[in-house]
Amino acid sequence: MVRLDTLRSSTGQPVRQRRRRRLPAVATALLLAAVLFGAYGWQPAEDGRAFRSPYLAQAGSRYADTPIARFHYVQAGSGSPVILLSPGGTSVIGWKEQVAALARDHTVYVVDLPGQGYTRLKDADFAFDLEAMTSAVGAFLDAVGVRRAALAGNSWSGGWALAFAQRHPERVSRLALLDATGLDLPGTWMWESLKIPVVGELAVKLSTGKSTVRGLVEGMMVNKWRLTDRLLDEWWAPMTFHDNIRATYLLERRLDWAQTERALPSTATPALVLWGAQDTVQPVERARRFAELLPDARLQILDGCGHVPQLDCPEPVNRHLQAFFADS
Repeated sequence: MVRLDTLRSSTGQPVRQRRRRRLPAVATALLLAAVLFGAYGWQPAEDGRAFRSPYLAQAGSRYADTPIARFHYVQAGSGSPVILLSPGGTSVIGWKEQVAALARDHTVYVVDLPGQGYTRLKDADFAFDLEAMTSAVGAFLDAVGVRRAALAGNSWSGGWALAFAQRHPERVSRLALLDATGLDLPGTWMWESLKIPVVGELAVKLSTGKSTVRGLVEGMMVNKWRLTDRLLDEWWAPMTFHDNIRATYLLERRLDWAQTERALPSTATPALVLWGAQDTVQPVERARRFAELLPDARLQILDGCGHVPQLDCPEPVNRHLQAFFADS
């Protein structure tokens, strides 16, 4: 009887040895196929669609239809207009602590831009770059009949607010930048990884679970006790929407902050640079760079606050915003 491991093919290689060599190649091909399917074929469930927001039930959702999008927003108060752009990656819930305080003296609008919160994109060719996002800001202002307003943003939306003020200075009376993007500097490794094809698609899809969202938000806050289960639900729900998932990795790849940094010395709009000293996403040194480059800037650094100071430290944020917007 001939032993199996001595059988040889026409090439002279032992049959079992050739089969062993095939196994790693097959496993690699299967793994690659699974990763590609996860990035481009699979979609996680939009579990957040079933969520009924207690905050929106109380605040009252409104919608403004434009060719770009059906903008979701909340509105309160009366007086000179203040526009709060929902922080990148979340919704109008990101300014929940500021609305009542600012509404005492202003008409306050909190709006979800395309790819954020509950806004529904209509323009299939929307580019998710700075030109597109600033066009969206202008379209919303036109839709609600606001010609000129004070403008505020946090994180990504701070960068969008800055870019809009640079392109349309006649429409922005005051500019509040809270832990904002807008400098031509790299982000954290987590955000930088989203720029890599396949990796970015898969990473965003896998980060929509509620426990993952909790970890992300807690990592951005110093006063973690403020992240209640109710706030977590509000933050998490729109992150599961497929359009918002796609927007997240496209924005990370297409937002060119070199444009905004170059224009900082000629940005004449009065600006408030308001920053959490313990920001783990946009280090506090970036606040000082904004203040150095902007011609008319007030710098306020809040100790004991992280990347979302309006939720992490709402009381001092409200005081600074009220004082800053008082002349708008």
